[in-house]
Amino acid sequence: MGLAVLLSGVALYSALYAVVPLLPLLERLFGAPPGAAGPGVGLPLLLLVLLSPLVPRLPWPAERVLGGGLLLVGLGGLLGALSPSLFLWILSRLLQGVGAAMVPALAIALVPRLFPQKALEMAGVYMAGNVLGGGLGRVLSGLLAEAFGVRKALLFLSLPALILGLLLLRAPKSLLVLGPPRYDLRAWPLYLVGGVLLFLNLFLANLLPYRLLEMGFGPGQVGLLYLAYLFGIPGSAFSGFLSRRFGPVATFRLAFLGVILGMALLLLPPPGLALGFVLMMAALFTAQSLASGAAGRRGPGVSGAYVAAFYLGGTLAGLLYPLFLHSFPLAVGLGVALALLALLLAPVR
Repeated sequence: MGLAVLLSGVALYSALYAVVPLLPLLERLFGAPPGAAGPGVGLPLLLLVLLSPLVPRLPWPAERVLGGGLLLVGLGGLLGALSPSLFLWILSRLLQGVGAAMVPALAIALVPRLFPQKALEMAGVYMAGNVLGGGLGRVLSGLLAEAFGVRKALLFLSLPALILGLLLLRAPKSLLVLGPPRYDLRAWPLYLVGGVLLFLNLFLANLLPYRLLEMGFGPGQVGLLYLAYLFGIPGSAFSGFLSRRFGPVATFRLAFLGVILGMALLLLPPPGLALGFVLMMAALFTAQSLASGAAGRRGPGVSGAYVAAFYLGGTLAGLLYPLFLHSFPLAVGLGVALALLALLLAPVR
């Protein structure tokens, strides 16, 4: 059960975020104008916002909920790969959003209960798995799309979630009980920071393919840029160690200083842009590990509300990034302002 929870993020995020480098290619495939694929990023995250607080109330065993969610993510990805129109592709992404809502709220709350002696460290390991999945999904989607086409790339990257979901649904029933969820509005700084974290991540990551394609880079080269996500793995994995050594607040604020510096470097041409994206991702996931760990230790109610706020930030990023397609410096300025707000709040004590 513990290994499946740690791997759930790898499978989920490789399928969910594989579409990010492919947005311009999907628009060309379906003959749609630039930015028309944006709802396929924003609307699934909106479902995560609406459904994540309700998931801890489901009366089913945790492994069944996780398995069912991953199965829906995989099925939605397969349907999206076969969709004949942009509208049907967006519908398949909504199915993925429903499935995705069933995974992270429970996984975050399960980690400190499955690993009570190493809660901080394993929260970092779980987040490192999320980073690995999101990074590999983005990188492989660009490479596979260039080699085999967009549809086959999406099909391939849907399989891990489908397989892990089936395995969890067939697993023996666990005796682990999370208890009734408790929701706490006093944790609003944690929820706000969660929203800022994913907004910064997806807002700028969604804009970068357009910026790089305008510079003359190919889809495979754009996909390789998302190797930067893999640099979030050490930041996530060592966030618990750093927190114990320097304190969670100091570690969190140092991470956001790195985020701000990374965003400033995005204004430079490559290789400065690539270096900035690497630094930004490494620092963002360090902060995200601390925030999600803090939410998980406060129980499934707070973790569900945190996940909802986290994906509300992602929803806004998916809906707003088309407005900044021709204003990248302004987008970076907005990102810096939000990063300063999160640095000041630092709600991870």
